[in-house]
Order: sequence, then C-alpha cells, then structure tokens
Amino acid sequence: MTARLAAVLIVAAVASPATARVADTAAVEQVVDRFNAARAAFDPVALGATLAPDYEEISPVGDVDDRAEVLGFYRADQRKAGPVIQSSERRSAIHGPFGIATERLSFTMTRPDGATMTRSLRARYVAVRSGAGWKLVSAQYTPVPPAK
Repeated sequence: MTARLAAVLIVAAVASPATARVADTAAVEQVVDRFNAARAAFDPVALGATLAPDYEEISPVGDVDDRAEVLGFYRADQRKAGPVIQSSERRSAIHGPFGIATERLSFTMTRPDGATMTRSLRARYVAVRSGAGWKLVSAQYTPVPPAK
C-alpha cells in the first residue's frame, strides 16, 4: 500500500462519521420543518408521515397527547385562523440513533381589546432513525415568559 493510498483511507475513515453526522442533523431538521409545515397547513396525512407510531407531545399547558390526539387536532375541519409562527434559534444534535432539535417559536396575537402581544415557546423535538429516514417520537413546548 502506498503512502498516498494509506493517507486517503485514513482521511476517509475520519471524515465519514463527521459527514454522516452532518447529513443526519440536516435530515432531523428537515423532518422538523415538514412537521411544522404540516401543522400549519392542518394536513394530518403529511403530519402523520413525520410521526413515529409511539409519538407523544407535551403541550404548553402540560397536557400529554399521543399520536392519535395530535393528528385529530390537526384535521382540516379543525383548522382555525391563527398567527404566523416564526422559528429561530434552532440547535440540533445527533446522539446515536436519536436526533434532538430545539428552537424558539414566536408569534403575535391580537387580544380582544385590539392590542397585540408577542409570545414565544421553546420547542424540543426528539427524532429516531426509522429505516432510511427519521421520525419524530416526541415534542415538548415550554412557554417563554415575556421580557420584563
């Protein structure tokens, strides 16, 4: 084996796990994006494609909802006009077969008196590798107190 071939094999062995980690992180972020888009569109078919069979969600008020409850909430006939939700501050990491993404979700609502208020939630998503892709197994939403 030549020195050049040995060097190429060493670089490939070291770079391969890092490259896979970057690809997995991007795939987890894509499943989160598809999940959020399906929720915004009240599309339970697209939403279901992002969720593992044992998916559970913890709402901002602390309720635990299983997959069927979440899919039921996002049926097209349940759609209500709501605020546009903005995502920011996303961080993602891969831990073996699990991916974790955290982001800040912010939205502005109009109160009954006509005044507007902006609120934020911290969302944490846990995904698991499922075949060649990723599925969400959990999401938790925690309200962020307004700045004082």
